[in-house]
Amino acid sequence: MDWSSARARRNNGRVGNAGRIGIGVAALVAAVVLFIVLRPGDEDPSPASETTAATTTDETTTETETGETETESEDEETTTEEGTTTEEGPTQFRVDVPASGPQGVQRLNARQGDDVELVVTLGYHDDVHLHGYDLLIHTGPGLPPARFEFAATTPGRFEIETEAAHQLIAELRVRP
Repeated sequence: MDWSSARARRNNGRVGNAGRIGIGVAALVAAVVLFIVLRPGDEDPSPASETTAATTTDETTTETETGETETESEDEETTTEEGTTTEEGPTQFRVDVPASGPQGVQRLNARQGDDVELVVTLGYHDDVHLHGYDLLIHTGPGLPPARFEFAATTPGRFEIETEAAHQLIAELRVRP
């Protein structure tokens, strides 16, 4: 007796467990491929407009002369800004953090090759760390602000955080 023909007669053309598993795996693979192919990309919106802006939250103030500003609530508060650039000087950013801690994360944008000046004031004593460039400066009440001056040679996103409190206060995005 041929076992394969006996099995086919017994199942009467129905799909067995192995067939169901195969169909399920194929459907999962198709779903993953469609997700990857059809998901929206990270295209940049139109370039930043040239406006004068000052963003103030309850206790965090950011000032720019030229840039874009984006603000969200305390849970996910974010401020995005282009740095102030002059022909004679560096791209400048200022981050002010009150004693109660950051009220959100400020997103700072610079171009690769820019000379950058980042000034951070804290309402409490801590070290401010710019990751990726490995710059660390202690500041707090009664001390001068942390002043970072560097060339933005490496493109990418770099966190700026307080070391002891482990609080993310800003993110520097260097674009090519």
